[in-house]
Amino acid sequence: MHSNHPRIGSSKRRRPVSTTEHQPREGKARVLELDPELGLRVPVSDITRARRELVARVWTLGPGHWETPRELERGWLGFLVLEGLLARDITLAGSTSTELVGEGDVLQPWPSRREDGLVRYRAAWHVLTPVRLAILDDRLGRALADWPQVMSALLERAIRRTHRMSIHEALLQLSPVETRLLVLFWHLAERWGNVTPGGIALRLRLSHALLGQLVGCQRSSVTTALQHIYASGQLKRRADGSWLLIGPPPDDVVGVHWEAASTAAS
Repeated sequence: MHSNHPRIGSSKRRRPVSTTEHQPREGKARVLELDPELGLRVPVSDITRARRELVARVWTLGPGHWETPRELERGWLGFLVLEGLLARDITLAGSTSTELVGEGDVLQPWPSRREDGLVRYRAAWHVLTPVRLAILDDRLGRALADWPQVMSALLERAIRRTHRMSIHEALLQLSPVETRLLVLFWHLAERWGNVTPGGIALRLRLSHALLGQLVGCQRSSVTTALQHIYASGQLKRRADGSWLLIGPPPDDVVGVHWEAASTAAS
């Protein structure tokens, strides 16, 4: 668990900004210095050279809508998130689902632009907190050919994100909404939570609207379900807008408690 403290989810968090206002600031950086975990398999005798050779262009993005650059698609491996938090929205048949993407993730946003499928959908990226991205372009790709240990670590990052997405898809099948929400909080806490004397603190300030997109239900249903979870004593909303998970993670019998909690709250 990490101690990142992103602040997201205000009612105005997704107001688009114009392209001119949201041009990325560009610089360069040594990837293995910014993300040391990628170099853990490189022999100690070679790590200095690896750090020197693996230099990437870095984009810094401010909060707002992110329009990925169509003209720079080919030859790129994608982006490595160095810090910050993004949301990927997929709108299908009038409903929107959301994935949170953060530090360490490898992403290729371009497949979302595909227009030849029979099922039409719309994808949008939003920067929720200031983000730094290492550009895995063709030049860096050629340099990575000499460092298979780093390339392997990047591949594992992509697989890890796919695994998290599979868990997220599975929790969308849970019922009732209370169970879905509680499992979501624990799922997010694995990555963005930190241990405190009172429980696991999750410092993501998630609005009810965003929670609805994360668990596939209406905002009003989220509000009602949260009241039941609060009454059960398994979750608290703290004064700073963050969350506190209390007790052990849910298991396969957690659903039996909600009816009692609802009765107690009424």
